[in-house]
Amino acid sequence: MAAPSDNALAPRADLSRFVQRVRVLWRGPSQDAYVRLPDGTVELVVRVTSTTCDVHALGPREQVVRKAPSEVPPDTLGIQFKPGGAYPFFGLPMSELAQRSLSIDTLWGKADGARLRASLAAAPTSQARLHTLETALVDRLHRDDVYEPAAAYLVRRGIRLLSGAVELPRVADLARTLGVSERHLRRAFDDVLGMGPKSYARIVRFQRALQASARQGTRPDWGSIAAGAGYYDQAHLIADFRAVLGTTPGAWARAQAA
Repeated sequence: MAAPSDNALAPRADLSRFVQRVRVLWRGPSQDAYVRLPDGTVELVVRVTSTTCDVHALGPREQVVRKAPSEVPPDTLGIQFKPGGAYPFFGLPMSELAQRSLSIDTLWGKADGARLRASLAAAPTSQARLHTLETALVDRLHRDDVYEPAAAYLVRRGIRLLSGAVELPRVADLARTLGVSERHLRRAFDDVLGMGPKSYARIVRFQRALQASARQGTRPDWGSIAAGAGYYDQAHLIADFRAVLGTTPGAWARAQAA
């Protein structure tokens, strides 16, 4: 289940506050499925073929996304936003993009979407397309009607606290630290991140378990990983992996090794 190869690049400086990475994807010699694991991010994907140019935003998800190799044309571009970094570019609360894939025509309107797709289709190389896409995002950021929820700073701070916490806090404790009610915090996270703080904390815990298993090699100690990542026990970790990946931790590790 390996993903297609990718060439990760740093975003241009005026997007670095919002963008985690840009990358050019291409299919390798294998025909394995493309796998996108939940990480709380939004990705803007450009797929150009000889006859079409397709631009979609893939919203934050809580389960794995798999695509067949035929769905990922060579030189597909991806701009992956930081968690909580996509909201200014799409003009709507991120909860409306969660668990969904929406076309740029839907998000920006048919006229603006068509102009972007035409410019991308006319670009002669992947680098030229990337420059075109980044320029369009910067222009969007500087519009007078850019979407800027009042709680954006609050959510960015909450994301940093969750991502950096040794022991993940409960929602009530996080809200108390941030000086707001639980209800306000959940609504703010929905608008800016596209999921609630409890869901994002679950993703942080899941990603920690994945990273720990990768460091341990072909025979991970799932009991110690569960304890280190913040699960109640190994059974809790196994249940979470089944819910997110549709498989057990051991089966996932074996598939990655293969």
